[in-house]
Amino acid sequence: MAGYRLTVCLPGGARDRLEEAVGEALAPFWLLRDGDISHDLRIWDGWRIRGGAERAGYRIRPGHEEDARIVHDQPRWDGIREDSLPGWCAGGPRGLLEVTEPWERAAAFARILWDGWQEVARAHPPSRPWADLRPERRPEVPYSEHTALYAAAHKQYLAQTPAAAFRDWVAGLRLDPETEKLRPVLEELRPTLLDFFFDPLRSIGECTREEFARRCAGWVEGRANILTLDGWWWEDGEPPLHGACDDPETCPHAPPGAGRGGPGAYLARLPADTLLVSVRCHV
Repeated sequence: MAGYRLTVCLPGGARDRLEEAVGEALAPFWLLRDGDISHDLRIWDGWRIRGGAERAGYRIRPGHEEDARIVHDQPRWDGIREDSLPGWCAGGPRGLLEVTEPWERAAAFARILWDGWQEVARAHPPSRPWADLRPERRPEVPYSEHTALYAAAHKQYLAQTPAAAFRDWVAGLRLDPETEKLRPVLEELRPTLLDFFFDPLRSIGECTREEFARRCAGWVEGRANILTLDGWWWEDGEPPLHGACDDPETCPHAPPGAGRGGPGAYLARLPADTLLVSVRCHV
């Protein structure tokens, strides 16, 4: 069992009975629900409105921080209340939240990184691919010895000039005035970038500019899991599950977003008064 983040979409009128409305929306997917339902629909066994205190919910659009409709974290099981971090919340009306902006900033930042890698790569001799340096696993070589050979080869691979130069470039990256608005993305992602781009030859070099932009956009405050207004549990890249039907195999209803993008695009199309509530489930 593990933690799982989900955005629950509710009609704007549900604000006065928020916790009850979230519970009703989640009920079809309760792990211990009675009835002969598909195992796929048995998902969670506990949940809490959560996200503002750990910067996992939503950013509030500037100027709306004091709006009474903004949703903050429920108290913990022991009654302790955790305050939202400045500018963050666990949800509220879609029009008061930054929904698409995080993706847009991350994608723009990714394009800067992709361009930077191309510039660094052009300035240095080409690197040898990992396939050329990776030691072959031979039965007569003890596993511990092979592991040591593998580690040494990978260190040699990563020490090649383009990769090392790019890691230095990322560590010292400064934004010009035109891209200053991307600073929050840079500061939040820099530790992850230094780990992920440890091998830019593959993590960036094997992607087109737009492919890489899409990948980075998916890392930032992603809304990969949503529960739609009409009861579909939707994970990006997975078939949506309809809570109104007991078996996905026999569900006659058209799933959301067909041919119109993933969960993020769905959220962006919702009316401005739709409530988006960040929930942490135990699954």
